[in-house]
Amino acid sequence: MVESEQARLQALHDLALLDTPPEERFDRFTRLAVQLFGVDIALVSLVDEERQWFKSRQGFVLTQTCREESFCAHAIQTDGIFEVEDASLDPRFRQNVLVTTRGGIRFYAGMPLTTSDGFRVGTLCIIHPEPRHLSLSERQALLDLAACVEEEINRTALEQELAAIRRARERLQQAEQQQRRLVSALTALNEISTSSALSISEQLNASLTLGCDYLGMQIGIVSRVEQGVFEVVAVQAPLDVPLNAGQCLPLANTYCDMTLQQPGVLAFEHASEGNARHHPCYSAFGLEAYIGSAIRLGDQPFGTISFSSAAPRAQAFAKSDELFLKLLSRWVGATLDRQRVDAMKSEFVSTVSHELRTPLTAMTGSIKLVMAGATGAVPQHTQQMLTLALKNGERLARLVNDLLDIEKLLAGKLHFVCHPQPLGALLNAAVQENQPYATEHDVTFVLKPLEQERWIHVDTLRFQQVMANLLSNAAKFSLSGGRVTIFCEEHDKNVRINVRDTGCGIPDEFKPRVFQKFSQADSSDRRVKGGTGLGLSICKAITEHMGGSIGFTSQQGQGSTFHVTFPWVEEQDRALH
Repeated sequence: MVESEQARLQALHDLALLDTPPEERFDRFTRLAVQLFGVDIALVSLVDEERQWFKSRQGFVLTQTCREESFCAHAIQTDGIFEVEDASLDPRFRQNVLVTTRGGIRFYAGMPLTTSDGFRVGTLCIIHPEPRHLSLSERQALLDLAACVEEEINRTALEQELAAIRRARERLQQAEQQQRRLVSALTALNEISTSSALSISEQLNASLTLGCDYLGMQIGIVSRVEQGVFEVVAVQAPLDVPLNAGQCLPLANTYCDMTLQQPGVLAFEHASEGNARHHPCYSAFGLEAYIGSAIRLGDQPFGTISFSSAAPRAQAFAKSDELFLKLLSRWVGATLDRQRVDAMKSEFVSTVSHELRTPLTAMTGSIKLVMAGATGAVPQHTQQMLTLALKNGERLARLVNDLLDIEKLLAGKLHFVCHPQPLGALLNAAVQENQPYATEHDVTFVLKPLEQERWIHVDTLRFQQVMANLLSNAAKFSLSGGRVTIFCEEHDKNVRINVRDTGCGIPDEFKPRVFQKFSQADSSDRRVKGGTGLGLSICKAITEHMGGSIGFTSQQGQGSTFHVTFPWVEEQDRALH
């Protein structure tokens, strides 16, 4: 088949007219042709690869004939009207079964029907069982009628093209909507992963809720799979679905066994219409819609993340749905791996810290006894060496205590007893208790009086721990002879406690990391200021646990102001606590 014939056939099929029901818009022209030309038969014929099919016919019973026998196959090879006055005398047709049969064709005249792209796809033809000849006026009338049929055909082509454009536009709009939904979902997932207020388990539950909403599914599960057992790690499900974290099932009774057997995402929207209807999970739980992906921790398989529903989905899962699940499974894997590493690190830190605390306490206690003269007079040079040893021992003890506090905070084991407390008394106590820091660094603590006494709901011990850290930092980073000012401001129903120093300020590049663990602006081995880099991280966790907030402002070279904010307790509410 030559290339042009392939293009003609493609143009014919693009019209979407073949094998369609009769239409009045074509029938009116064949009826008019019969009356106008006084013939027995008029046809709108479409010439396919192996047949001619009649979109409209008058006076003819058959709906199609073989292309080899057709007159129209010859007509579409010409530019104008193809006319056969007496087929019985024409060597091309006299043996044709349509001619030799009783009452067969004698006269034929057909005008090719051309698409707007120039392809001749069929004819408007008139047929009669007796020989005849078209006059000039009849030829013109046939041309005019054929032009009208062509307009209908090309209108059909235009409608098909417009419909295709509409479908393409709808697909594009749908794709854009899916992309926007995906970006929105991934943004929400990022907010979940960066939230300091959520534990790992809470992050997993929040991500499953997000996945259920995004995919329109009822149940979301993160599972651990080991030795043929499916264990629920985290679950989001309706209240009437009996699924809980820690619940175990045979892996073979879940769709996840199929998920783990193939790469990528497993998804089906209607289990009862596919192979999944034979799976034990469908028999046991009747879950119709499912999408799942394997979870890996590093290079090791862990389990699966899946979403399912008892009701089938109206539409198949989109590529964006599969991409969302792939990204979510990677995030869950990274989160679980981080949890595992954090647990190992916390266990290590806790063990080492506890092991260090006892000998440190004994060592610093012994040094203090020696310096106090328990073993006799101590030479001046030895006294200096012991002072240095005691200072470093106490510094190491503070590091151990900070590590233990961090470990307790992460484990939720740090004990809080919060009651309404007068703020003025708390601040006076904080200044007095931390005065040695001011003396050591040659700075002055200045506590400005409160305009009005306020009470705040805090744990006294933990509040003093926060203030001790802020005051010691302010003293440590202030210039010799400087001032550290403590003052309060009221905003709405909150009171802000400010600690302002006159030190070097915080570099801009370090500001985003101020409250991170082990963060120090000068992290070199020769840094002038001491510290563990844990104090502000502990302050933030303690403050937020007591319902407050912490922040700072700083300009390099002009000092810093750290502040903690708590809601004040109304006078009538103090007795309730």
